[in-house]
Parts: sequence; structure tokens; C-alpha cells
Amino acid sequence: MSRFHIRQLTRHDAESFRQLRLEGLAAHPEAFGADLADEAARDRDFFATRIETSKIFGNFRFATKMMGSIGLAQGSGAKTRHIATIWGMYVRPEMRGSGLSSALMQAALDNLPPDVRQVRLSVVASNAAALRLYQTFGFRIWARDQGALRVGDRLHDEILMRRERAD
Repeated sequence: MSRFHIRQLTRHDAESFRQLRLEGLAAHPEAFGADLADEAARDRDFFATRIETSKIFGNFRFATKMMGSIGLAQGSGAKTRHIATIWGMYVRPEMRGSGLSSALMQAALDNLPPDVRQVRLSVVASNAAALRLYQTFGFRIWARDQGALRVGDRLHDEILMRRERAD
């Protein structure tokens, strides 16, 4: 059992989620497909809707400060409902190395919709720690998207990973 209390977010967590997301985008713009300026311009209701349309899990310190989050989205079309995508994993620097990232990933995988057969994610190629974490959960590299993200004048490759449902 995890030593972290991980729970699915509700619309009441929208502002905490927004703040954590903006922190992640500011600190590591190369690690996310979203842009800080675009996300900062979005209001609390946008994030509340995102929480309601995805499964997003988080960990809070003292019930108020979100320390990490992870998103899980299921394909919406008839031909893609068997695929879920992990997105937006971020853990505050003071919690890195604590096991929180593993606990968040486990929470997402434990809450896969029943008809999901495959889980996918992408990770910036320079994030070796995240790549190792995902491999420990059975994710395997299936492609490298060269120059997938542009931050300023620099291009960053993304590693595309997937795993089959374990159960």
C-alpha cells in the first residue's frame, strides 16, 4: 500500500490543479505539449471542466497544497476507446525521489476504465528519470518523435511509450 493518499480530483480542486500545472509548465516547458501562456490565460472553469472530462489524480500536503498530479484520458471514438493516454504527470521538486511519481502512476493504472486494453504516454527524451519510471511500470518505447516540441529555438524529441493492460 502506498504511503501517499492519492485521490481523483473534483471540480473543487480546479484552482490547486491550475496552480500546479502552471508551475510545471514554467519550470519544465520542454516536458509538456501545452504552453504556459496559453494555460495561464485559461480560467478556473476551464480546469474544472478538464477535471470533469478526464480522470486526474493528485496528492495533497495538509489537504490544501497539491504536490503532484497525473491525468488519464480514454479514447472517445468507437475505434479508440480501448486506448487510454497518461498525460500531464508533474511532481513538485521537493517530492521528487519520494515515491510520489510511482504512487500517482499506480493510481492511474488502478483506475483504468474496464474496456481499456492499452495505455500510452509520451515523455521528452531528455527526462531520463521519467523514462526509467515508466519502464518500471511496463511501458515500452514504440517510437521517437523527433523535434516534436519546440521551446524557443530549441526542438525536443518525444519518446512514445505504451503498455498492454496487465490484468
